Amino acid sequence: MAGPREAIQHIIVRKNFGATHFIIGRDMAGCKSTVTGQDFYGPYDSQHFAEKYSKELGVDVVPFKNLVYTESRGYVGEDEAEKENLKSLSLSGTEFRKRLLNGEEIPEWFSFPEVVAVLRAAAK
Repeated sequence: MAGPREAIQHIIVRKNFGATHFIIGRDMAGCKSTVTGQDFYGPYDSQHFAEKYSKELGVDVVPFKNLVYTESRGYVGEDEAEKENLKSLSLSGTEFRKRLLNGEEIPEWFSFPEVVAVLRAAAK
């Protein structure tokens, strides 16, 4: 959880195994302060840092923005949903794990029912 520096480390390791491209999503290797609960890094800091050094590293960075689910259009980029004032649905990883372990409903827009069944069986 070292933020942008960890992204660079991951790129170097993967390059050593022959990778030419590296996908970075939102908040890669992010962490929160144990005192305030605030994020140490911005959600796209790792992407910007990696893009800055991608030529020097010899690996193309493929940045991905956050996706959200909307009732009217399905999955769209978070920035697109905000721009078009689309109502988005979300389920955090913490809430997903809680629902998974407690046998609570997990919406199909979040995960296929077959995947949920396999995860529940593995958790027993």
